Amino acid sequence: MTAIAHEAVRDAGRALGVPDPVTEAFIRLLRPCVYLCPYEELPEELRKDARPAALAGGPAHLPEDVAVPTYVPHLVTVDCAAIPTGALDIEFPTAGHVAILAEVTDQDEGFVIHLPTGTETSKRYPREMELEALKSYESLPLYAVAGTTMPGALRRSHVVAAVEYAEGDTERARLVDNLINEMGAILTVRWGYGIQLGGFAPAWHDPLEDRGNILFASIPESAVFGGECIILVSGSREQIAERRYNELEFDVES
Repeated sequence: MTAIAHEAVRDAGRALGVPDPVTEAFIRLLRPCVYLCPYEELPEELRKDARPAALAGGPAHLPEDVAVPTYVPHLVTVDCAAIPTGALDIEFPTAGHVAILAEVTDQDEGFVIHLPTGTETSKRYPREMELEALKSYESLPLYAVAGTTMPGALRRSHVVAAVEYAEGDTERARLVDNLINEMGAILTVRWGYGIQLGGFAPAWHDPLEDRGNILFASIPESAVFGGECIILVSGSREQIAERRYNELEFDVES
């Protein structure tokens, strides 16, 4: 997806008459990600032989010795081996599973746990669930799609080549702004509204990158539980690469 997206942005720049060096400067800002989406949202060409890459909601599968409060719901568990090789620019495990649990409305607690291949686990349900509710408390399988992201509030002032090209020329400034709009349209995909691994954070009010963090995962409540909040899990590149997941930050955009 990244190479296709880059070429589509190049084509858009040429169609608008924006010089290639300016367009390339914007392309260098783009970052890859992986979207996790339901089967029905998968692109047609990926549906044959597709294997689930994650389970959203439902009970968590955790080792007996992992202490997570019972009021903290399971958001998603990712099968690391099912994530396309080389699809991320963060250090994401290539084997085992990564489980993410969070309660960020009242207790503001979150947990990211890497489970190496072969780890023995048991099901963990939220406390005080009625028997009938347990019967319907199933996980939703999700599938991986490689994607490309751009900074959420990208402006021509963020790119030196664009500033120099458009300086003092309203028509050139308009062309650059149109290119930014075209980039947004190119990178918007129907499967891009679910869970996201890596890439730029889909944050509206407080971009993680402005405070030096990068996105590990974003999880919209609507994808699993209903609601309109997005849970953002982030940290430094070093924290993520060294799997210091207990140091990652949990934020909510609503």
